[in-house]
Amino acid sequence: MSEEQNEVLAQQRHLLERRMYCLDPAPPKLPSQEYIVRYLTEKEEKYLAWYLHDQEPALNKLAQAACERYAMMEHFADIKQAAVCGILVALQMYDPAVGTPFAAFQKRYIQDGIDDYIRTAQSGVITMTADTYPVLRRIMAIYHRDGDDCSDSCIQQIADETGMDTKTIRRYIAIGTLNERRVDFYRQYDEDGAETGEDISVDTTSQPDKLYFRAMLYDALHQAYDSLTYREQRTVAKHLGFCDTCWSVRKAVLINGEIKYRPIKPMTFEEISHSASRKSDKASERTYNNALKKMRKTLLFHLEL
Repeated sequence: MSEEQNEVLAQQRHLLERRMYCLDPAPPKLPSQEYIVRYLTEKEEKYLAWYLHDQEPALNKLAQAACERYAMMEHFADIKQAAVCGILVALQMYDPAVGTPFAAFQKRYIQDGIDDYIRTAQSGVITMTADTYPVLRRIMAIYHRDGDDCSDSCIQQIADETGMDTKTIRRYIAIGTLNERRVDFYRQYDEDGAETGEDISVDTTSQPDKLYFRAMLYDALHQAYDSLTYREQRTVAKHLGFCDTCWSVRKAVLINGEIKYRPIKPMTFEEISHSASRKSDKASERTYNNALKKMRKTLLFHLEL
């Protein structure tokens, strides 16, 4: 890739990492303590998601400060998620009746989460820095691609691909697997679009290779989608069931004065034709197929770079 393309990817990753908990549309604006009280009393996961949305600017500042303090700028997303792990631990200990605001109560647990991550990330002989962390990502990507095989032949293959010795490769893999054994909060939904109660899950988003490929995938998909005409974008979005401006698969609706989030229902070609006053469903289908061809072409070009 060219220097300009690498800079664009870095900027997009920077934006994604700082909007990890951003909700679109934005939730109702409430005092931060109100989100926590409602979450604890009503047991509704949406209030925790709203709280993280509200607290994200503060989390970004904390993660940025830790990155600068430990010279680990490439670890921003992981450190930020470690802070959220601290919030989840604090929630299990917090009692609103005591009178202490949760924003003050959570501070020690957030710092503990960040400190635990720093110790894990810097374990072993190799200390992860802005130079070594991208190397870790590449090695772990190859390691997982080959089925997490630690045999001598597979280690030698990774060494050949990266131009490093096998002893160093084994050290990187040891640190990479340590970094992947953590958990984080993220929302899950069942088939009806309702939020489930499983808020602690395996954190695949913080695995070194997953974070790298996620940024690459988002960039490639956005470029492919942007290459379409307005009509093609609308047709693809309606048929697949997502917003053509923010790419969200959910929409906010007001029911009895309360905001509810519902999945965007995919539309048939006939429904798209009726909504856009087109001649027939075949016209919408042709537009959709042509759009996919253009996106595939753009994606292939992006992968060849």
